[in-house]
Amino acid sequence: MNNPQDSRVAPRHFAHAAGPVAPSEPLLRDWLAPHHDTLFRWTIALAGSADDRRALAEVAVAIQRLRGSAEFGAWLYGAALQTARHLGDQGGFNENTLTGLPPELRALLRLVARQELRLVEAMALLAQRMGFVRGRLVRTRLGG
Repeated sequence: MNNPQDSRVAPRHFAHAAGPVAPSEPLLRDWLAPHHDTLFRWTIALAGSADDRRALAEVAVAIQRLRGSAEFGAWLYGAALQTARHLGDQGGFNENTLTGLPPELRALLRLVARQELRLVEAMALLAQRMGFVRGRLVRTRLGG
């Protein structure tokens, strides 16, 4: 019965020998969840006109109701990236507008506005762990 070849015997693991296992880092999309309100306020504040802000708010409500919070978060992140890119293209990206946003999010928006990080690359970061995202931000900022 204790034959190692016997598939019914569970292998022994020494999980506690190396100490407690650290919880894995959240994905960027999960990390962003507590920051949705701040990111939404930032994005809507930088929309052009009152009509643009109203349209953006209507789309946000519709996506959240019809698709749920996960898809809303992805949409909101994409809208914020496009806002940063547009401001950068227009030469109107003001660093002061980033006040109140977490440092990682400020760095992402700044890199997109400066076109040092493409929109597609920034969107792909949503499915990455925060350790990878932070490393990517540093490498991009340093030109690597």
